[in-house]
Amino acid sequence: MLSKLTSRMTYANVASTTALVLAIGGGGAAVAAAMVPANSVGSKQIVNNSVKSVDLKNDGVTGTDVNESTLGQVPSAASAGGLTAGAISNPDSFAAGKLGVVRAYAWNNSAAADATLTNNGYTYNRSGGEVTVVHNSAGNYTITFDGLNLGGGNVVVSGYGGGANWCKVSSWGSSSIGVLCFNSAGAATDSLWTIAVSE
Repeated sequence: MLSKLTSRMTYANVASTTALVLAIGGGGAAVAAAMVPANSVGSKQIVNNSVKSVDLKNDGVTGTDVNESTLGQVPSAASAGGLTAGAISNPDSFAAGKLGVVRAYAWNNSAAADATLTNNGYTYNRSGGEVTVVHNSAGNYTITFDGLNLGGGNVVVSGYGGGANWCKVSSWGSSSIGVLCFNSAGAATDSLWTIAVSE
C-alpha cells in the first residue's frame, strides 16, 4: 500500500496538494477577506460583543452614538468648571462669554432666623460677595447678594421641601430681594426656599 502511494508522489502532485492545503487554511481566509465588497458588512454579519476597542478608529465614536444614561460620573466632574460639591468655587464660572446668564442663586435653609448662606453648598454670587438672609417676620425675608447689581435682571423664587408652602418675590433692587412665603390657606408662614437671578 505504502509503495503504491510513494510511487504516485510526483513533484506536481505534492505541489498541488500543498497549494490546496494553504488555500483552505490561513491563505484562504485572506483571499476571502479581500473578496468582501466595501461597506457590505452590517449588524447581521457582526457577532454580538465581538468588536473591541482596538477595532474602533480613535475619536470615531461621537456623542450621538453613545447612550449617556449608561455613563457614570466623569472622575473629575465633581470639581469641573469651578464646581465643588454643589457650590461654585470660581466666581468666573458664569462670567460674560461663558454661560453668562446666571447672576446668582441660593438655597435659604434657614426658615425662621437670619443667616449667612454663602457656604451652605448651594449658593452662588457672581460678584464673589457674601449671601445673607434676614428673617423680617413670619414668611417675610430679605436676601442680599453683596456687591451684585440686580438692576435689569430676572428673579425667580420657589418654596422648597414638602408641604404646600409657596413663595414669591415682593421686590428687588440694588443687591437685595424681598421674598414672601405662604401656606396653602394663604397665611404668611416661614419656609425654606430657593432663588435664582438671571440676566
